[in-house]
Amino acid sequence: MKMLRTSEELRICSIRFQYSMIPSFTKLLHYIDRDAAGLTELEKPATKDAQRYVINSLMEEAIASSQLEGAATTRKDAKRMLRTNSKPKTIDERMILNNYLAMQNIKAKRYEKLTPELILEMHRIIVKDTLKDGGEWGGRFREDNETVVGDPEREEVIFHRPPDCDKISSMISELCDFANGEDARYIHPIIKATILHFMIGYIHPFIDGNGRLARSLFYWFALKNGYWLFEYTSISLIIKKSQTKYGLAYQYSETDDNDLTYFIKFHLECINKAVVELAEYISRKEKEQRAACRIVESHPELNATEVLIMKDLIKSRSIVSIGEIKTKYHIAYQTARLYVMHLESLGYLLKAGRDRKKVLYRIDADRVCDMEGQMRLS
Repeated sequence: MKMLRTSEELRICSIRFQYSMIPSFTKLLHYIDRDAAGLTELEKPATKDAQRYVINSLMEEAIASSQLEGAATTRKDAKRMLRTNSKPKTIDERMILNNYLAMQNIKAKRYEKLTPELILEMHRIIVKDTLKDGGEWGGRFREDNETVVGDPEREEVIFHRPPDCDKISSMISELCDFANGEDARYIHPIIKATILHFMIGYIHPFIDGNGRLARSLFYWFALKNGYWLFEYTSISLIIKKSQTKYGLAYQYSETDDNDLTYFIKFHLECINKAVVELAEYISRKEKEQRAACRIVESHPELNATEVLIMKDLIKSRSIVSIGEIKTKYHIAYQTARLYVMHLESLGYLLKAGRDRKKVLYRIDADRVCDMEGQMRLS
């Protein structure tokens, strides 16, 4: 099969790599170009709905990327921490918060050129207060060759030995040149972003946080090249569902003459799934919004945001604070407080206790049963 394929050869960080543009790549890249960089049903204006999609996606990506590295916090607890701006209680929660902050930083830095300094800055954000040494190695390249990629359950099994630590600085500089430069032969931006992802894992420049940094750089390069829909998607959530294949894609590429085709194929399939899931999510939300409008007509004492709050609580049966509502619906704290007080006065919400200084609220199931029935019918 390899003899029949036409391979594109690359020299990155003084190492020879290759990949083949197999037929499925053309098809997947067409869908990604059409849906992630072109026009979609979800336009780009700074509407409250769009802002909610972005916030939710940043949370999902931060959580999934951390869970890939072993963070044990549940999605529900992690989202509550992020929405309420609570201080992380564990290293796992700190990892998730760091990833969330890193994703926000990526959005702000997407128009800059890639430099070693930017990579070090990203790493400092990602590993803040999570390293055993107290942060000495945050934003600092490893200085020994003890860091390897191995089986967490069998120490003797080593999958990858990164390059010598003395070569890291020059390799990272060359990688930045590759990211910023014009290629002699055209490389599709998504393929180039995927190669950047692979190379951080290959070089393994830090003692920890390499995987999270690699996925962050992929997002940075995609956003930089106009794939704005990636603000709304979580690639790591898809990768997490195929974690074994993710590791094997790295191994196959390295052990088969540095053939990146395996890794690119896996990554393109994950991206396409993420975009499809986003389209389904948008369609579902549009239906829910139409149902919410009908509910407003039946409950004229509620405004549109209050209906959205109630609808989400009916679906999740969760307990919320005013701060969480403020963050989730991207409104001022005082506005969120007024909405909660109004819903409480109508009997839709009940106090459910306290979490430190925050008052928690839950729905009154009996009071909203009619509303829930209307939503099921819609």
